[in-house]
Amino acid sequence: MLLFGLAGVQAFSQDDNSPAAEGLVIPADKYDRGTPRRSADGFLAVLEAGDYETAAEYMDLRNLRGSASELSGAQLARRFYVIIQRATWVDIDDLIDDPAGRSNDNLPDYRDSIGIILDGDKEVRLLMQKVPGSNGAHIWKISNATVSLIPKLYSVYGFPDVIEDLRRSLPQVSFLGYELFKLVAIAATGAIVYLVVFLMALVVRRMLGDPELPKNRRVFKFLVQPVGIWMVIVTVNAAGVGLGQGATAEALARLSPVPILVTVWMLFAAMNLLRDAYAFRLRNLDRSGAAVLLQPASNAIKLLIAVGAALVYLDDLGINITTVLAGLGVGGIAVALALQKPMEDVFGALTLYTQQPIRVGDFCRIGTATGTIEEIGLRNTRLRTLKNTVITIPNAQVANAAIDNISARRKIRFRPILRLRYDTTPEQLRQILGGIRELLDSHEQVLPEDQRVRFKDISDDALLIEVNSYLDTTDWATYLELAEELNIRILEIVTQAGTSLSLPARVLHIEQTTD
Repeated sequence: MLLFGLAGVQAFSQDDNSPAAEGLVIPADKYDRGTPRRSADGFLAVLEAGDYETAAEYMDLRNLRGSASELSGAQLARRFYVIIQRATWVDIDDLIDDPAGRSNDNLPDYRDSIGIILDGDKEVRLLMQKVPGSNGAHIWKISNATVSLIPKLYSVYGFPDVIEDLRRSLPQVSFLGYELFKLVAIAATGAIVYLVVFLMALVVRRMLGDPELPKNRRVFKFLVQPVGIWMVIVTVNAAGVGLGQGATAEALARLSPVPILVTVWMLFAAMNLLRDAYAFRLRNLDRSGAAVLLQPASNAIKLLIAVGAALVYLDDLGINITTVLAGLGVGGIAVALALQKPMEDVFGALTLYTQQPIRVGDFCRIGTATGTIEEIGLRNTRLRTLKNTVITIPNAQVANAAIDNISARRKIRFRPILRLRYDTTPEQLRQILGGIRELLDSHEQVLPEDQRVRFKDISDDALLIEVNSYLDTTDWATYLELAEELNIRILEIVTQAGTSLSLPARVLHIEQTTD
């Protein structure tokens, strides 16, 4: 905006090479209008203070044309203030602190350019002009040619009738660069926007169902607090810009961290809402392990949001963030090298949580280690062995290892091998085979699929019968109880058949030779 192009000149453009610093004589003047820049600074200062009578002293009111001649200096000053605040600027020229003005702008020596604004599709250049002062010295004022354009430009950039009526009905006072009627209009706009957001939040809560459910309360709270306040701030800022801001108001709006902080708050709240909703969905799918990973993942995204917001704010302050980003890049490489191993473990945890080859409580074999999974952390997996010791394995190793998840089985295999004596007759073998088959068929815990009892082999020291079946249980203690019962019944069947099991034996032949 022009307000920074003019008022900011004195703060940011004063240097040792300026004409004033070189000892040039500035004409003495009650309002310090000896150079274009000083005159502009003083003009904007009294405009922002609402002193339009004094502001008229900075305007050349001689030989005005058209309807401008019918307005007082204060009226023209107030309308010009509205124009420069609300105009669409094509170009803004910096004014210099030299009594002679700028010499290289292709304008007459007695004129300097303020900038170019749009009048519909037409470009209009606003000018300052050097005119005779009361003491005979020349001073700088807003050109009478520019002042004559004020009524026409005000018809383009003036306020709507409702805002104009509000302005007339309120005292003409200013605060922080805002006139009172603007503050009232901005506050009313913010209140209306928040009311609309609140009503929409009520509709959404009603559409979601029971308002007392925790997830529905969280959605309602998210809409009425961070979203509602963010919408108010965005609308208030837009209304302030639309109504026109003074230099102080624009500086405060540019330097204030409130919009960025509220935006970060809203994004954080949205992340929490999405995280909780997705975690609820994962738990319903019996994937509670994957839900654990959502907390560190959301924290990482929040960190990126916070860093991005800080960089945006630094850029708003005028700090060159290219250097900051370069430093972050170099530091990021160093951090990445230092965190290479930990990050491998974190990505291993990501694999374990998403693909879920194991879960907490599973009994499994990882490499050479066998035991129960007690914890799957971001870096390590804890395994309690059968000896009641705890083994800590890095997640990168777990993700790359061959995992035998014993708890994932849906049944347990029962496969004893009977070694019968050599003197067992074929009739006894048939009786044993039939008895075992009948036992398995009649037992309610023995599954019918993949069930077989076969006279498998004649070995060196025994007749081998293979029993293969599956027990309908996944609990190891229950399996041991069922296996014990079946083994005893099989021994009874063997005994009833009149034979017994064979002891492992080896026959040693010793040959003696005589010389």
